[in-house]
Amino acid sequence: MHPLAKRRCLAYLTDCLPYLGTAAATAPVGVVLATTTELGASRLYSRLISAVPPAIATVVTARAESGPHRATWGKRRQGLTVLTVDGAPLSGGRALARSVVKVFVPWQLGHLTAVGAAWGGFEDGDVLTYAASIAVYLVIGVYAWTSLRGSGRGVHDLLARSRVVGLVRVGA
Repeated sequence: MHPLAKRRCLAYLTDCLPYLGTAAATAPVGVVLATTTELGASRLYSRLISAVPPAIATVVTARAESGPHRATWGKRRQGLTVLTVDGAPLSGGRALARSVVKVFVPWQLGHLTAVGAAWGGFEDGDVLTYAASIAVYLVIGVYAWTSLRGSGRGVHDLLARSRVVGLVRVGA
């Protein structure tokens, strides 16, 4: 197992708390729209509106990793930072690409599965519901495998040409 695997996992779990807060904060708006407009009767609308919380979390994560701390809230607590493979800070574009792959894609695949299931997608044989449910588990498995083994660079790191490193503490 990669030496930073435990710290990266703890950082990710810590980062999931604000993600849940984002979802909880946007849920009332979705409920109001779904119950007071014609949009609430649409499976397509439900799939589209479910993309809002992961999109917000993706942008927040990208800004944190390309900002002055070069790390999300969870990574900072675990003494980790994100750099390019050359050791430079991530640009906003690289950080956004990294976050889309790491945060948005698996979260939205999960939403597509959940929304499809809630609307009877499995019973109706909805191809998108079945495809998303298979894809979400494959994506999570590949991400976990690549992040925990070998170089510790996940798919998101390989795409953005980034790496997560432990901070060197002076005087420790």
